[in-house]
Amino acid sequence: MPDKKEIPIAELMDAANKELIRLDFKSSALSRHSKEFRNFTSYCDKNGIYTYGVETGPQYFQHCYGLDIGDTTIKLTQQQLDTRCSVRFLDDIFQFGYALRYSHHDYSMPPEYANLLEEYLAWCHRNNGSSGTIRVKRTKIRQFFCFLDGRRIPLSNLTSTDISEFMTTLCRYHRATINVFSSVLRDFFRYLSESGIIETDLSSTVPKPKIYVEETVPETWTPEEVHQLLASIDRNNAIGKRDYAMLLLAVILGMRVGDICALKFKNLDWHQKLIIYTQQKTKKVNTLPLLPVVGDAIIDYLKNGRLESECDSMFIRHVHPYGEFQSSAALSSNLKRYISQAGLTRKKRKLAHSLRHTLASSLLREGTPLMTISNVLGHHNPQTTAGYLKVDIAALRKCTLSYGGKEA
Repeated sequence: MPDKKEIPIAELMDAANKELIRLDFKSSALSRHSKEFRNFTSYCDKNGIYTYGVETGPQYFQHCYGLDIGDTTIKLTQQQLDTRCSVRFLDDIFQFGYALRYSHHDYSMPPEYANLLEEYLAWCHRNNGSSGTIRVKRTKIRQFFCFLDGRRIPLSNLTSTDISEFMTTLCRYHRATINVFSSVLRDFFRYLSESGIIETDLSSTVPKPKIYVEETVPETWTPEEVHQLLASIDRNNAIGKRDYAMLLLAVILGMRVGDICALKFKNLDWHQKLIIYTQQKTKKVNTLPLLPVVGDAIIDYLKNGRLESECDSMFIRHVHPYGEFQSSAALSSNLKRYISQAGLTRKKRKLAHSLRHTLASSLLREGTPLMTISNVLGHHNPQTTAGYLKVDIAALRKCTLSYGGKEA
C-alpha cells in the first residue's frame, strides 16, 4: 500500500478501520475517528473522489475550514483538531501502510514482543546503561515494535529494507531525534545477534543521519527571564519551597534534573560545603560547591516544607505515594507551570536542560576556562561541553584556542 501513488478510497477506509481496532483506541477516540471518517467518505462521494492521493487530505481540510492543514501558526478549534487528527491518520496509512501515533504514551506493546523488550533492557542495565538511557530505549523500541505490528512483519523475517522504511516513518522528527532512533536500533540489533535471537546482525544496515555540530543553536535564558522564573514560585508553601531549591540547583550549578530528583542526604557535605554525587547519565562522580543561596533554600525546605519521611532522598513527592521521585517528569512538568505563571514563552527550549546551556553560556561570557565549565557540567571531555556553548561561537573559539595550546 505505501508504494502506491493513489489508492481507492474504499481500500483506504477499510485499512483505517482495521487500524483503529489494532491500536485498541478508547471508545471515545473510536467514536471521534468514526464520525470524521463518515464525513470524509460523504465528501468523497459528493465530489466524485474515488482515490486517495497526496493532496486529498489537505484539500478536504481546506474544504471544511478554509485553512491550510500544515499551517502551525493557526490556533485550531477542538473540532478542527479532531479533523486534522483523522486526516493525519489516513495520510499515515496512505504513506506508510499503518497509522503512526504522535505521543510516546500511545505506543501500546504488542504482546509477543513484551518479554523480548524487558530482556533487552535488563541486558542494557547489566552493561551499565543509565536509567535515563534505558527509558529512552524503551520508548524507541516500543515505537519500532508498533511499526512491525502495523506492517505484520515478524522479527525473524526483518530485512534492511524494512528498517529503512521504518526510518522513513520518522520524517516528521528533528534530525537529532532520528539519530537517537538510529543509535538505539543499532544497539538493539547487536543484542539480537549476540543473543542468537536473529541470525544476521542488522546493526550496520540502520541509516544514520548526518549531524552537524553547529547546525542548531540551543535556546537559553536571559538573566531577566531566570529572575522572572524563580520569582514566580510561591515559597510560602511546601511544594514551592521544594521546587525553588531544586531549580536553583539547575540554574546556579547546572545539575541535570534527574540528578536533582535523585539527590540524597549523603550527597551534601555541609562542613566542606560541597555536593558530591554520581551522575546518572555518565556514572561519573561530580563535585560542586554548596553555595549559600542554594544551601539556604535547601534548609528552608527541609525545616519548613518537607514531609516527615524515612526516605533518604533530599526532595520527595508531596502527593501519594509519598517518597522519592520515580522520574524527573514531575519537576519538568512544574517548570512548565512556572514558565506560564511568569508570563514567559517556552520557545524551542528543552526547558530544564536549557538551564544547563544557560549556565554554560554565562560562564563562557565571564571568561571561565573551557575545562572548568566542563568540570561544572560533569563532562568527561571538553568537546562535549562545546555543544552547550554554540550560543557564543566567537567566545568559544577564543576559549578553545587558548585551552592547552602553546604560544608560537
